[in-house]
Formats: sequence, structure tokens, C-alpha cells
Amino acid sequence: MDAGGAFGMLVRDRGDAPELTDVQRFRNDWEKHASLQLRIGDTDVIDAYIHQNRVTPGTYEQILEHAYQAWITDQQAGKASVLIEETLDTVTQLNMRARTDRILAGDVALDGVKLHDGNEASRGDLVITRQNDRRMSVGRGWVKNGDRWNVVHAHDDRSLTVRRAFSKWRTTITLPAAYVAENVELG
Repeated sequence: MDAGGAFGMLVRDRGDAPELTDVQRFRNDWEKHASLQLRIGDTDVIDAYIHQNRVTPGTYEQILEHAYQAWITDQQAGKASVLIEETLDTVTQLNMRARTDRILAGDVALDGVKLHDGNEASRGDLVITRQNDRRMSVGRGWVKNGDRWNVVHAHDDRSLTVRRAFSKWRTTITLPAAYVAENVELG
């Protein structure tokens, strides 16, 4: 069985991903009890999270800014970092902000190909494919949902030539325009 979600992305993109051998749900005993209380709808247990300093105060905008700045710090340190947000609209806005900052820094080309969420991708961008397609083979595999890619070239026909991100393999593939328009997001 293949791992999914964020862990699946790590397993596919990194050769040194850890392997889970035992189920370890929580580091601290109090977390087990608190999560069970949350599961049954007991909101009084939130006090336990506050008492354990697991709640960071701030407005939505402050917390969003803090998360974005932490992502930038990781990027500048050369780390592969994922910024996860609660809504697709917020993800789209953060991606647009990150792309603009990277264009201003000279890391990403200006002219790009339009993606399904209204953002664009061009040379230097990191993108994620959102649909499995075994017909598009690359290296020892194929294009999968959740794969991360570096954009090598944005073509006039709206296709993208990409290379797997964080991989030792230098193989590229050109994602067709229709696939890009429907199944590619900024990463």
C-alpha cells in the first residue's frame, strides 16, 4: 500500500524519508486523552492545549504572516518546506505572494503559463501535479497526484517542461497544456 498525503510526498521525493515501524500517535500522554475528548466534541479540553502552550495567540492575519515568514526562512536555508492552509483560496493567495516574492528576487521568470487556480507558473517555479496519469512516464515512474516538480520551461502553447523536485534524477517531461490547465498548482 502506498503512503498518501504529505507523508507520501516525502517518501516519493526524498531518499532519506523515515519508515514507520510502530504506531506512535502522541509524544505525551495528555495528548491522547485530549484528542479523544476533542473527537467527541468536548471543547473544554482546549484548556489543556492552552496549558501545554500548544495554542499560539494572534489574529488570523498574524498567524498567516507568521507561517509565511517561517516558510521563507526555510526556503532561504535550502530546506524543502510545505506551507499548509485551511482553504484553497488561502493557498492560492499564499502561492501568488510567494511567486511574486520569488520573481522580485530573480528566482522565477516573469512570463508564465496560466494554471487552473488563476496563478501562473514559469521557469524557476515549484509546481504540484494533482492527477495521476500513467501515460506520462518519467524515469522509473509516471506523473502522480502530489508529485512536486521544478519548472524548466514554460512554452507558448501553455505546456510546461518540468523536472522532479528534490530528486537526483535530471530527467524532464513536458506536461501537455490541457493537463497543466486542469491539474497543476504552484507548490
